[in-house]
Amino acid sequence: MRTFIILILSCASVLGADMSTATNRLGETLIPLKAGEDTRGIVSYGLFAEVSASGAASNSLVGGDLFLFLRNAGAKSINMEDVSVQDFSLLDSHGRVIKLNLWTSPRTIKYGDVTVIHIVVNDPADAIQPWILHFKTKPEALVPIDLTISGVEPRKK
Repeated sequence: MRTFIILILSCASVLGADMSTATNRLGETLIPLKAGEDTRGIVSYGLFAEVSASGAASNSLVGGDLFLFLRNAGAKSINMEDVSVQDFSLLDSHGRVIKLNLWTSPRTIKYGDVTVIHIVVNDPADAIQPWILHFKTKPEALVPIDLTISGVEPRKK
């Protein structure tokens, strides 16, 4: 897991540059899905799916692990400590809600810094693609974020 975290942190430099795959020595690969920024230009993002060539993960479905990299591109600081799974929604192509969990807690991001959010999708095989991922911070957030990422298709990559 430590190696995977190092891989994730190294992929953070991908935001704002060319998106490409990155593989660590365990055969875990992050595949780029989407990149862009919120409508106000405060946050840029990169969304990746994790796939694994390791025997331990050979039964896992592509799309079950998503990694959302958020870069603060327009505020002095963005407090992310209060972000929870309730701030996210994931819909399949028929508008059905897909249950998800967060495996990491995002941290406050200063201007130019990146935080990584590991999103685990429950039963990704049952969710018809493309998906729509929506992330909206709570109304009392000092720097509100409202981000919609449509056309998410991890199994096609």
